[in-house]
Amino acid sequence: MCCKFILVLILFCAPALTAAEIEFAESVPEETVYGSTLAARPARMWIDMINGAVKTLDFEEFYIADKPGEALEPVLAAVKAAAARGVKVRFIVEKAMMKETSKALPGLTAEKNIEARVINFKKAAGGIQHAKFFIVDGREVYVGSQNFDWRSLSQIHEVGARVKSERAARDFSLVFEGDWALAGGADPKNIFSVKPKKPLNSKNPEAALVRGAAVSCRLAFNPSGFIPAGFNTELGEMLKLIKRAKKNIRAQVMTYSLFPYGKKTRWDGLDRAFRAAGKRGVKVELIFADWSMGGKSDKDIKALARAKNVSVKITSLPPHSGGFIPFARVDHSKYLVFDGEKAMLSTSNWSPDYFTDSRGAALIVEGAAGAAVLEDIFERAWNGPYVSPVDQAKKYKPVKRN
Repeated sequence: MCCKFILVLILFCAPALTAAEIEFAESVPEETVYGSTLAARPARMWIDMINGAVKTLDFEEFYIADKPGEALEPVLAAVKAAAARGVKVRFIVEKAMMKETSKALPGLTAEKNIEARVINFKKAAGGIQHAKFFIVDGREVYVGSQNFDWRSLSQIHEVGARVKSERAARDFSLVFEGDWALAGGADPKNIFSVKPKKPLNSKNPEAALVRGAAVSCRLAFNPSGFIPAGFNTELGEMLKLIKRAKKNIRAQVMTYSLFPYGKKTRWDGLDRAFRAAGKRGVKVELIFADWSMGGKSDKDIKALARAKNVSVKITSLPPHSGGFIPFARVDHSKYLVFDGEKAMLSTSNWSPDYFTDSRGAALIVEGAAGAAVLEDIFERAWNGPYVSPVDQAKKYKPVKRN
């Protein structure tokens, strides 16, 4: 009786276990009809997360691009305010994009408690640091297609997610710390050998909530050889999900190419996976941005659009009324939905080098509640005014980017 009383007392007094939570965020380009009611807007979400930081803020970004009066300005102000109240802030940025980043970075690192390192990912692994995430106090993380760029918040279509999970934050921190060491000149052979206890992988998913409904989630990273031991690769997870799809696959990504950047070696693993899915009766619907068109990828995209049960549409966002905006007005999202039950949110475009040579990160969610948000975003794009089926007879011209 005494033991039973003690057990009840322990259970009663023990702090309640807080389930992980996932909230999706969609960047809606100004003057467009986009904007899922199931997703938040990232600018407000980022500021909320940064304002809640007490100890640490770690950002791993492709680049930083600010413009006075635009959406990133209050975000950077929140970062500086966090540093001023004693939060330790660190930035990792990609060397290949320093021409852009160097305009904004000095204003950050001049502040007390803000430190930055530039990573040369090409030297280490052959590609670029293309992940976009930040970690708050080791308790939550934001990951998605949004670069740390004012345009990513107001002039580009993007999708990301806030993950309130100490396990997810820990695992992203392992990647961050490895890249921080790499950027500091450490030998890559000695960085990623530590295997965490119960990494958030396909064998150890975490229970979570999306809009109050139960799902499970896990992570994946790129490239192999530069991720902590025990983690799945993004491409490996993507191919498994495509192979296991039974009814439909719906996906949206900026660019699709079977060739690594600047190389002539063709790789068709992803292409073959979509074709195989179509052959077994899975309905495959893909949206690529117009930035994919007007080059050597056209032939392969048109060929994929002719495959059994595969439909491809190209999205082209209207220009802004204020005039041309360089490197904007594009669909930069990177996600897939499988059978309305599973979803994968990524930071990688679809060409071989993003998966094999570059730093990338992905969140995989299993459960209808998680898939429903991305499916709603997809539906609005697929049936919206900015897409059209691939025109087999059309000679596409490259889109003006700058």
